[in-house]
Amino acid sequence: MSAEEYAAIEPRGNRGFPGFGPAPKAPDKPADPNREVHRNTFGRDLPWGVGSVTIGDQTFEKVGIRYKGNGTIMDAARTIKKSFKIDLDRAGGSGRFGGSKTINLHCGVTDPSKCRETLGYEIYRAAGVPAPRTTFAEVRLTVPGKRDKELLGVYTLVEEVDKPFLKDRFGNDKGLLMKPEGLREFADLGDDWDRYKKQYAPKREATKEEAKRIITFARLVQKGDDATFQKEIGSHLDVDNYLRFLAATAFVANGDNFFFGHNYYLYLNPKTNKLHLIPWDLDRAFANFPILGSNSQQMNLSLTHPYSGTHRLTDRLLAISEVSERYQKLLKELSGTAFSRERLFEQLSGAEAAVKEPLERDVKAAAGRKEPGGAVTMFGKPPGLKSFIEKRTASAAAQVAGASKGHVPVGFGMGGPPKFGTILAPPMMEAMDKDRDENLSREEWVGAAQRLWDTCEKDKDGRVDLRALTAGVNKSLPPPPEGTPPGGFNLGNMMAGAIMDRADANKDKKLTAEELFSATRAAFDEFDRKKAGKLDEEAFADMLTAVFPAPRFGPPPAPPKEKK
Repeated sequence: MSAEEYAAIEPRGNRGFPGFGPAPKAPDKPADPNREVHRNTFGRDLPWGVGSVTIGDQTFEKVGIRYKGNGTIMDAARTIKKSFKIDLDRAGGSGRFGGSKTINLHCGVTDPSKCRETLGYEIYRAAGVPAPRTTFAEVRLTVPGKRDKELLGVYTLVEEVDKPFLKDRFGNDKGLLMKPEGLREFADLGDDWDRYKKQYAPKREATKEEAKRIITFARLVQKGDDATFQKEIGSHLDVDNYLRFLAATAFVANGDNFFFGHNYYLYLNPKTNKLHLIPWDLDRAFANFPILGSNSQQMNLSLTHPYSGTHRLTDRLLAISEVSERYQKLLKELSGTAFSRERLFEQLSGAEAAVKEPLERDVKAAAGRKEPGGAVTMFGKPPGLKSFIEKRTASAAAQVAGASKGHVPVGFGMGGPPKFGTILAPPMMEAMDKDRDENLSREEWVGAAQRLWDTCEKDKDGRVDLRALTAGVNKSLPPPPEGTPPGGFNLGNMMAGAIMDRADANKDKKLTAEELFSATRAAFDEFDRKKAGKLDEEAFADMLTAVFPAPRFGPPPAPPKEKK
C-alpha cells in the first residue's frame, strides 16, 4: 500500500466499549467523504484503502483492504498486527482466491496459541455444522518509504461465508444470507420488514416471500402457543442444524457468539425454506471470554444452557421432549466423535506443529517492534488448549452421563446482574496463588493486601486516603489501550472505591493498616464456608463479586452499518 492509503485505513472514532468514556472528539483532519467506510459494532469507522496483495507467486492489483473486527480492533491497539479484510474486486480488480473474492486475515491477538479458530471450526465441521475452513498464513507489509516486507506475523486465514461457500455447503447460493448484529432473540417487530433489516443485515435485498418467512419465524418463536410452536418450528428452522450448532457452540465454550447477539450467519435455504446457522469468529472460544465465568467455570459450561438468563428459541425447543431426547442422543454421539479427547488432541497436535515456527517468528517480530505481542487485558490468560481439552471432555462426559449439569453463566443484562468476580478471579488468582495449588489461601489473600498497603502513599499519621489507594490499585493493573478516551470507566477507581467503602470502619474516609487487614480477613472467612483456610476459584469469584459490585455500563452505540 502507498503511505497515503496506509494512513487512510487507520480506524476512526475512539469510542471504546459501549458506555465507556465520553463521545469522541471530531478529528483534526476531516475524513475523505468519498472513501467507503465500514462501521463496527462499537462505532469505530474502518475505512477501505487500495493496495496490492501477493500470495505465493500470484499478485492481485487494485484490491480493497481494511482493518476488521469489533473488540479485536481495541485489543490490537498497541500493535501494527491487526486483522484485515481484503476484497479482490472492490477497487477495480477482478481476482479470485480459492474461488472467493474475499480474504479474511485474523490476527489472533487474544489467542496466545493462535490455534483457537483452526481447532474451533474443525469441531463445528466434525459436528456436522456448515463452517468455514482455515489455514495459517505469514503476512508481510510493504509501505514504500516506511516498511519493506516487514513481518507482521502469523494469521489465521478464514474462509468467507459467501456464494462459493453456500454453493459448496448447501448445493445452492440463491437463498438469503444474513449476518445479524445485536440479534440475540428473534423479536417480533411487526409486519414491516424495514424494522428487521438493521439487525438481520441481509447481504442482498430480501424478496417479499423471504421477508415474510423471517417475520413469520420470529412471530412463531415469540408468540406461538406451545402446540403451534411444536407443530410448525420444524418447517421454519432446520432443527438438526440448530441442535448441532448448539452442541458445538456449547462445547467450545465460545461466549462471544450467537447467544451474545453476534458472530454468526443465518441462511434461508431456498431448497427447504428453512433457516440454518453458521458460526463465525472463534478467537474467543475455548474459555477465552471471561464474561462467561472463570476459566474453570467456562471449561465446565453447560451443554444445554450455555448462555445467561433465558433464550426463547432454545428454551422452547428443548422443552419439547422429543427434541430434548434427540439432543441428548446427539451429545452422546458427538462425545465419541467430534468431541472425543483423542480426536481433539490429534487435531491440536497438527495445528500446533503447523504454527510452531511461524509463531516463533511472530513473537520475535513483535519483540523487535517493542510491542506487547498480545491484547491489553486485565482479565488474565485463557487456559492452555491441552488443559481445556482434558477438563472439557471430562465435563462433557459427566453431563452426558447425568452426573453434572455444568456451569450456567450469569450476567450482563441477560439473566440478572453480572457477577463481576468471575471476570476478576482468574487474573487475580494467577497473581496471588504463590504455591500454584489452584487455590487461594488466607495467607496469600492477606499477603496481597499487605503488598497493596506497602504500595500506597501514607499521610503523616500513616493512613491512606482514596486518592492514594486508587493510585496503589492502579499500579497493579495494565494501562488502557492506546486511543481509549479519557474520563470514562476505570477499573482501578472502581476497585479502590469498593475497598474504601468496605474497610473504612470509622467512616473517616481514610484507611489504617488495621482496618484494611481486618476487612481482608473478614471477607476471606465469610466465603471460606468449608473452613479449609483456602478458596477455590469459584469461591474466590463469589468473594470478589461481594467485594466489588459490577459497574453500570451505559447503552451501546447505534447499530453498525456500511456507508459511503
